This record gives sequence, C-alpha cells and structure tokens, in this order.
Amino acid sequence: MTDHLYGTQLPAGHSVSTVLASGDFETYSEAGFIWTGERWAAAKKGSPGIAAVGAWSYSAHPSTEVLVFRYDLKDGAGLRYWRPGCPPPAELFQHLAAGKLFEATNSFFEYVIWSNVCVRRYGWPALPLDQVRDVAAKAGAWTLPRKLEHAANVLETSERKDTEGHRVMLRLSKPRNPTKTDDSLRHTREGVPGDFARLDAYCADDVRAEDAVSARCPDLSPYETRVFLADQVINVRGVRCDREAVDASLAIIEQAAARYNVELQHVTGGTVGTADELDKMKAWLLTQGVNAPEITKDTLPVLLASPLPDAARRVLQIRELMGSLSVKKTRSMSLMMDPRDDRIRGLYTYAGAPRTWRWSGGGVQPQNLPKDGPDVVRCVRCSTVHWSGLGYCPSCFGTHSKPAKWGIEAAEACIPALLTRSLDIVESLWGDALLAIAGCLRSFFIAGPGCVLRSSDLSSIEAVVIAELAGETWRQEVFRTHGKIYEMTASKLTHTPFEEFARYKAETGLDHPQRALGKVAELASSFGGWGKAWAKFGAAEFMTEHEMEVNSSKWRKQSPMIVALWKGLETAAIAAIENPGQCYRYRQLAYQMHANVLYCQLPSGRAIPYHAPHVFEEIRYDKPTKSIAYMGVDSQSKQWRQQFTYGAKLAENCTQATARDIFAAGIVRLEDAGYPVVLHTHDEPTCELPEGVGSVEEIERLMTVPLPWCPDWPVRASGGWSGQRYRKG
Repeated sequence: MTDHLYGTQLPAGHSVSTVLASGDFETYSEAGFIWTGERWAAAKKGSPGIAAVGAWSYSAHPSTEVLVFRYDLKDGAGLRYWRPGCPPPAELFQHLAAGKLFEATNSFFEYVIWSNVCVRRYGWPALPLDQVRDVAAKAGAWTLPRKLEHAANVLETSERKDTEGHRVMLRLSKPRNPTKTDDSLRHTREGVPGDFARLDAYCADDVRAEDAVSARCPDLSPYETRVFLADQVINVRGVRCDREAVDASLAIIEQAAARYNVELQHVTGGTVGTADELDKMKAWLLTQGVNAPEITKDTLPVLLASPLPDAARRVLQIRELMGSLSVKKTRSMSLMMDPRDDRIRGLYTYAGAPRTWRWSGGGVQPQNLPKDGPDVVRCVRCSTVHWSGLGYCPSCFGTHSKPAKWGIEAAEACIPALLTRSLDIVESLWGDALLAIAGCLRSFFIAGPGCVLRSSDLSSIEAVVIAELAGETWRQEVFRTHGKIYEMTASKLTHTPFEEFARYKAETGLDHPQRALGKVAELASSFGGWGKAWAKFGAAEFMTEHEMEVNSSKWRKQSPMIVALWKGLETAAIAAIENPGQCYRYRQLAYQMHANVLYCQLPSGRAIPYHAPHVFEEIRYDKPTKSIAYMGVDSQSKQWRQQFTYGAKLAENCTQATARDIFAAGIVRLEDAGYPVVLHTHDEPTCELPEGVGSVEEIERLMTVPLPWCPDWPVRASGGWSGQRYRKG
C-alpha cells in the first residue's frame, strides 16, 4: 500500500481537511402543502414540505423565503448574520468573486436556495456551482452518517446539533393552521420573537457543527472532487418529465383508489374506509384471525404468502395495490417537477452508498423504477406489442401472437391509453391499470424540446470486475470474447451446450429458459449467497430448495478463484487489524490499519475505510473462527452501529466500489466531452443531446476508455439506444 498511509495524509481518494468558508440557510415555504380552504394539508401523505417536492421545487416555490442565514468566512471575525431587510453580505460576495470556496452540509440545498431565492428575490449575484463543497459528501465518503446530527454524534465533536432548536425550526419553516384565537397562517418574528431568536441561534450552531464535522473528515481528492462536481451539474440539469402522462396517470390512480375503497368498505362492512387507514385495517384483520402488527411493503408479501381467509386476503391485496410503486412514484414525479420546464432535479446523492460510494437516488429514485408491466405478446402479423389478455391485436385485429417482454414498445403502446384518463379504458386494453402505470414509469422521463436521449451501459460490469480481482481465468476469457456470462454459467451448471443458447434465441427471439438459472447463479452466488440468496433472486419460481443448494455448490466448484478471493480478503483484513501498521495484500487489493481505521485500498488507489474494527471469535460451521466487526452506517436502518463482515462481503464491497470507480470515470469523460448526463444507474448513463448531435457509439467509446489502473480489463458497453423516452437498455 502506498507510503502516504504512514504520514499525515490519508489513503488515495482523500486528503487532509481544508478550512473553508461555510454557511447555513433556514427558510420558510408552503411547498409540499395544500390549503384546503380551512387548513393546510400535506401534499403527499407522510412527506410534508421539502421531503415531498425535493430541494429544487421547494426553492423554486413562490412562497419560499429565507428566515436567517449565518456564515463564517474563517477570517477571524466569526459568524456573520443576515436576514431579509439587512444589508447584503458583501464580504461573502467578495470572497466568492475572488474564486474562493464555500461549503455547507447537503450543499445542494444551499445552492438552490441561493440560486432560486436569493438571486431572484434579494438581488444576490449567482453562486458558481464549482465553488461549492459539501460536508455531507465528505462524511459519506468517509463512511460516516451523512446527517449532520448523526455525524457529529459519531465523531463526538464539541459542537452538536441543537435538537430543541431543530423542533423550533420545523415549526417556523412551514405554514400553521389557524385556531379560534389566532387566524394567522404562519409564524412571524413579531408574533413569536423568542422562537425566532432560538432559530437564529440554532442556525449558528448548525454552522459550528458542520465546521467541526468537516474538520474531522478528510477532503475528497482532486479527482473525486471532479466526480462530485459532475454529480452536482447533473443534479442541477435534471431530466424532463412527461407532465401530460403523469397527470393522466394520477387521474387514473384516483379513480382506482375510489373503486378499491368502495370495495374495501364492502368487504370490511364499513369498518375500513380507505386503504390508508392502517390502524382500522389491523383491527379488522384481528377479527378475521389475522395478526398483522405491521403492514408495510416488506411485510405485505409475507402476509399474502400465508394462509388467509378470502376477505382478509382481498383487503391486503387492495392495500398492496394502493401502496405500490406506481402510485408513490407517480405522485413524486408530479410534486417534484418544476412547473417552468417540467424537469425534475436533484435526483442523485454522491457517495450515497456506504463504502462503495455508489450513487443513491432520492425522491422518484430513478435507480429503483419498475421493470415490468402487464404480460404482453407480439402480434405475428404486424409485430404490435399488446396485452396478452386482449385476445386480438388492437392494430390489425389479428389473433395470432407470440410471447414478448415488457419494454419500450409496450410502454409506447400503453401511454396513449393512459392519456385517455379513463380507468375503464386502461383496464379494458391493459388489464391491471396500476401495473400498466408501473410499466410506463421509466418512459415518463423524456427528452427536452428538440433533443433526444442516448444511452448505453457497461456490460456485466460487476461480473467483469470480480473475475479480474479474483483471477478467474475462464470468466476472464468469457468477457474477452462473447461476454455471455449468464449463458456460460447456465451451460456449466446444466451441461447444456453453450451453442444451444444462441440457436434458441435465433429461432424464438427469446432467451433460453435455462439462462434464468445462469442469471440467478451469478447474482446470488458471486458474493457468497447460498440457497436463501437464490430464492431472493427468483430461483424459487423454477427450482426446489434442494436444487438451489446443489447448484450453489456446483457454482462454487466452477469458480474456485472467486471462493479463494473471499478467503484471501478475509485473511488479509484480519491480519491487518491484528497487526496495526502492517500492510497485507491479496492480489490487487491491500488492507492496513491506520489511526483505528482499517483501509482497503482498491486498484484505483481509492481506499474503503472501516471504522473501529476488531476481530472476535465465533463458531462458524461447527468450529471456532475469527470474524470481523466494525462501526458503520447500517444499510437498512441508516443508523451508526456495529456491523459484521466476512470474506464474501468484503469481496462485494471491493467489487461494487471498483465498478463504481470505472463508471464514475466514464461519467466525468461524458461531461467533459459535451455529453450532458441526465440519468444514470450503477452501469448506465443516459445523455440528452440536440437531435442529430452525438451518437451511442461515442458514448460507448467514452465509457470504456482504458484506465491506467486496469488497462487490459475487458470493460465493454452495449445495449445502446436513442429515443424520446427513457427505457431499459
């Protein structure tokens, strides 16, 4: 591992922390709320205010204003104070005009408030985006909690977030409902001066807390700063949404809700009025002998898979339908769209995934869009894709069809039905209306006027990376030739000739049925998954639990170098923890302890930090075994707590982090080459370009330029497309 681990600098990907000017806005807005004529109501249940509409639409709302702004130029003069009516913060303007930097926690919010409120309402100069830095990005990259309060608690800084002040802020930042004694619709400085004094102090405490956290978190490296700034540009650019289709879908959702709620009332004898009345639903279910203490997206499939009375099953089915992604994401799209240009902005969080630094999604969460809609077929006569339950082709009225997959053709055929805004029409043509909306959601993202979307994706990038990290030669050969890892894995597991997969595809137009086995095997087994992991990826649909275990064992025997990678990484990590300061390698990866942090240095030079690690002994496979624990952000609860890891999990971290580094390099190249990215997942960038400009081939070339640290890896891009609507390649 590089020598700078032993000095004052930190591993590649980080540097020591730089003291920067910093600041924090506290604001008021009615964005995310609806005035009913008598009181304010949240526009989206459970997500009032900014949580419902996102930072950009919140800042662009005409009611949004600054309550107080506190900032520190780090010039020895301490914290400054500004609010509307005060002289402009001229010293801060001069600081920025000189090209100096400014940081905040979740700086995208500060940037959009400055740009959409302060510039527009108060006449401030523009804030250059490339001069803004984010404390939350530093904390996330350091695998600490992104929330200021949690990061300060973990670091045990002397400055902490004021929890009581936070409650005051929440009250003053949103409208209030009138009472018999006070009909005002918001709190004012004149009405509650004590609360506003507390808000001013709270804002100052926030600046001090973010300064304390920033000082303890290393800066991003110059290269990672480029990645971060590209992320910010993408978030500000946003992506256009098809408002007409979204509004029509919402109308259909409302019709479906009314119909389902009538059915719900009938089934429950009037006990449950709507699918949102969960407490009443739980109480009614108890009368049916069903104990459901939690009714969530995670518990509903489990409940529905158990034996249930017919009435209880139907009630839970209705709840599942009305809580589906099609309902939630359509509402989020509507609320997050900027009415000025129908674009949704601020969809991505840099280093949102702990350790790997992969992006996470917010609001609509474009990385988690449904892939499927109703079952569809393709007309043999005219090739039109339509709902399988229709019985005839709506284009040529032919009655002969063959199986097809839901995709862009189906979505483009379905959207005209949605635009009728009629539940009855959609159900008659596509069956389940909510499932049809779900299938069209990704296609609601569209190119702007005069533009086209162009996209491609890195082919099986995680499989390529783990093959290279492990040195699994047959897998490396697959990716250096045809690249069909799912088919090759299925061939090895079933002894089906590899050529049979290509023959079947050529004759039927569909993937060979056994390809699904290869796909599940790769997704479930590469990081140590056994039978249960196979079931999670859908194996239970076509094999027994015993068959899953047999195939898991076969997969491991066919991939001995990947199994060796798991063991090699675990051994190196344990040795590094037990021998601080010493570096232990396994192939291209290295572990070393430094200041109570275990670093795993990746081939890119970036290091994954594991805080406060220790080795303990547990019984594994009936014998004492050394295991690893460390402190980190739990992926489910988002809380800072003890985590446990093992060889396959370490391999997963290294693989996903390395794949992310390859993808991030491609994103930077695209932006530098004038290919504006508007959407991206872990392996797929989508660019918006003027019609006739650019090409899919150029996107693929830019995404796969060899990197100095992996010059001969078989990184390829495929599945490219161009069109007006977003699709899965």
